Amino acid sequence: MLKFGTSGIRDLTEKLLKEHVAKQIAEQLSAKGWQEVIIGRDGRTGSEKLMNEFIKNFTGTVHNLGIVTTPEIAAQNGLAIMITASHNPSQYCGFKVYVNHFEYSTLDLPPVPVYNKYNLLPKDIIIDCANGGLGHKLHSLGFTNIINYDGEINKDCGATHPEFLTKYCQDHQLEIGFSVDGDADRFMMYLNDHVLSSEEVTTIIATLLNLPNVVVDETVNTALSKNFNIIRSKVGGQNIIKTMRTAHVNFGAEKSGHYYFDSNIWTSDSLDAIILIANAYHEKGLNGLLDILKTYHPYFQFNRNVKIEELPANYEEILDNFILPNGMRKVIRKSGTEPLLRIMLEGKKEKLVMKTWQSLASRLNIK
Repeated sequence: MLKFGTSGIRDLTEKLLKEHVAKQIAEQLSAKGWQEVIIGRDGRTGSEKLMNEFIKNFTGTVHNLGIVTTPEIAAQNGLAIMITASHNPSQYCGFKVYVNHFEYSTLDLPPVPVYNKYNLLPKDIIIDCANGGLGHKLHSLGFTNIINYDGEINKDCGATHPEFLTKYCQDHQLEIGFSVDGDADRFMMYLNDHVLSSEEVTTIIATLLNLPNVVVDETVNTALSKNFNIIRSKVGGQNIIKTMRTAHVNFGAEKSGHYYFDSNIWTSDSLDAIILIANAYHEKGLNGLLDILKTYHPYFQFNRNVKIEELPANYEEILDNFILPNGMRKVIRKSGTEPLLRIMLEGKKEKLVMKTWQSLASRLNIK
């Protein structure tokens, strides 16, 4: 009879190998529907043999972290297994099973959790679905407070046309509303009297989740750094995701209205953020969200798109040699889809930013 601790299983390594305990655990988890697992071990005698036996018999994908600590395994999302016997002598070994940081008894191995995020979405929240896939899904589930769910996709509605949401909320005297784009990976949010900036939405999300670190693209307002440690990436979702992974940060935001959660397999899903904010609105009320926004005081940003063909031939040299006043920041990049140069200047004082722009524009012969 195997000896069990408070949750995990431990015994002499020889006995665990003889009774093929690793094989039994792997087969049971596979049978319960698990298709992916993270596994690690300590350096005790036999732990590698037990790990190899588990990997051989688990039918899904295995991410082998090698020799690690138990806290490192427990911190993983999803199913994670640590092969160890903790403080016991080296001739002992065992298994600890975690699902989303919670340790389960190996006598009662957990099935794959059934998670339906649509059950978490308050049904009284207005969402402009841009006549895209999310609208069809919510309508089929019986949601009635959705607009633009059956028409021409993105036409004069959705996240690319937030003025529709603004007018709708004001006409119906609503305090809060959301609009997504056609494929629902991007969203805009109306609160109280206006559509929020991406920085304001980021402030709400990161505050609600109590996140100290946020990855943002290079165009996002620096004022976020007063509340969070911001880590910059180049513009683009893949750049955000790459930086999140490299910096081990689990939330990222783009100026465009895409928000990335590592728990959502590193993609932007507007519904995740909407569920979080909508439920916080019900719990804290309008004033609760407005109190969060009071902590954010943006710097002034000036943006201008210029046709490259209208710039002098040595425009890149001019830009490289242009010196900004102290405390100002510039982001200059070529459009990936149009022959445009995108210029952004940022600073705490609007007058200084505009004066700087006028100086730069004169050097570039921009009217």
